[in-house]
Amino acid sequence: MSGRFPRTGQLLLTGGLLLVLAQGLWQLPDLQDYFFPGQQIEANFKAAKAECGRIEDSLTSLKLRAEYLEWFLASSAAAPKVVAARLLAFPFAEILRPLAPGYFWRISIILAKKDRVNVERKLKYLDAFLDHLNPIRGLECSSRETAIGWPPPPGDPYREQIQKFYRQWQRYSAELKELTIKLNRLEENGYKN
Repeated sequence: MSGRFPRTGQLLLTGGLLLVLAQGLWQLPDLQDYFFPGQQIEANFKAAKAECGRIEDSLTSLKLRAEYLEWFLASSAAAPKVVAARLLAFPFAEILRPLAPGYFWRISIILAKKDRVNVERKLKYLDAFLDHLNPIRGLECSSRETAIGWPPPPGDPYREQIQKFYRQWQRYSAELKELTIKLNRLEENGYKN
């Protein structure tokens, strides 16, 4: 009786490991592209669209911070103690601004640089993701797929979507470049206490 238990345990262990291996292989993106080309491509486009939304939000935040710093330089002497509109956008910075303008300036520049690096990181991620999407494996139907009888996936809508994402990436990169120049100028000619 004791001879059967180790053998049964070995069989269960082997079966479990094979199940885990099969499940892991099933999750590979290349295998997903091969068996379900349309679903994986759509999931990739959803991920790219979500990343574009995050980049737009970060760029908007960076623009607002740069405008806030420009406003501070333009009206540092004549600025009232606390501005209500700025308080909603930057609560901590607006409370700190009248109390310690030099410290406010340094912290705001550091936060703007942090936002800029964050946007750069997201743009690099989106660029790599678009490079992965560009030669979409399912667009050109291979001879093996046509021999199996799978319907060829539509090519034109995917190509148009990829080109749209590339145009967005180029626009985001141009905006980030302009904001980087503006932030560098602000830092060089900034507030002197």
